[in-house]
Amino acid sequence: MRLMDIAVAGAGFAGLASAALLARDGHRVTVYERFEQPRAVGAGILIQPSGLAALRVLGIDEVILRHGARIDRLLGVTPSGRRVVDIRYRHWQDGAFGVGLHRGVLFDALWQLARGEGAAVVTGHECTDLEALRSRHGLVVIADGCHSQLRGQSGLACTDRVYPWGAVWAVLEDAPDRYGNTLWQWYRGAGQMLGIMPTGIAPGGHTPVVSLFWSLHAQRRAAWRDAGLDGFRRQLIALHPGCEPLLSQLGSLDGLTWARYHDIVMPAYHGERCVVVGDAAHATSPQLGQGTNLALLDALALSDALRSHRELPAALARYTALRLAHNRFYGQASRWLTPLFQSDRRLLPWLRDLFMGWSSRWPVAGPLARQTLVGVQTGWTPGATIALP
Repeated sequence: MRLMDIAVAGAGFAGLASAALLARDGHRVTVYERFEQPRAVGAGILIQPSGLAALRVLGIDEVILRHGARIDRLLGVTPSGRRVVDIRYRHWQDGAFGVGLHRGVLFDALWQLARGEGAAVVTGHECTDLEALRSRHGLVVIADGCHSQLRGQSGLACTDRVYPWGAVWAVLEDAPDRYGNTLWQWYRGAGQMLGIMPTGIAPGGHTPVVSLFWSLHAQRRAAWRDAGLDGFRRQLIALHPGCEPLLSQLGSLDGLTWARYHDIVMPAYHGERCVVVGDAAHATSPQLGQGTNLALLDALALSDALRSHRELPAALARYTALRLAHNRFYGQASRWLTPLFQSDRRLLPWLRDLFMGWSSRWPVAGPLARQTLVGVQTGWTPGATIALP
């Protein structure tokens, strides 16, 4: 394809990775970001083997591995010790692992990469007019997140549902490295869920940190705040007494950040000289830990599609074809799994506790669970997978 002038709206993971690869291919790329000083906001992220494959293509895998925490196992238990989820990466492939990572580490690496590849960055510029961008650029990459202002102007069909549940989170120091190489979760029914994920080293830091998550219904935030820090501590310690050293680092509830999740579904990601990537196209709940990995693979697919076709409409159609089944599967899986872990239902979590731990050892369910976790699944049979780059 002829080299183009491309606008990338949003300096998130999908936007920066896309900008870096497109600039590397020779296109003239400008990233527009609404913040004057962009930075990553949010708790730790889980980089799956699918995301690690994308990072190798981008060329920043080594810096991520240096700062991240190796994750070998996902273990979720009830207060009685029943294993609800127990998945080991090595059962998928020998030597496989995930990486718990501070968001800021990946943001800094992608920011430096995009600028190093020659992408121009305009900060303090909020993109609110798609036509204005198309008048100045041959292609607009819409990467402005789940609250996208540009997606609705593209004419593309989209449904956007906000989950009633969210989470409060904090990044806390874990100098003794108590949580090792395991992403831990504790459940009491579907109404209480605590997660602790080793998160490596924060930007500019030297002490290992973990990300702590606590499930919370949006309508109960006021009651949660009214109960105060002592009430919050009592709830968590009752579920996992070992978290007390982490909670001692919190001086108030202001040390926790509230996060809400969207469920966005699009039947196609491309329109007239525009394409939607990352959370703007397929935001999900975080139950499967796939958001960042899907965003990175979006960037690889977009670069591939533009290299593979001479005409832009064909290239953008190819992008949708490459990404639709993969993103759709993880949207469906997250949507169906969420009530098992975040809801007021009683029967579903009882069935979850009874059968989910066993199912990982079944001939079909086991491979499907592992392939879903590592980020390669595209459908509801074990053979429906993508080939990693």
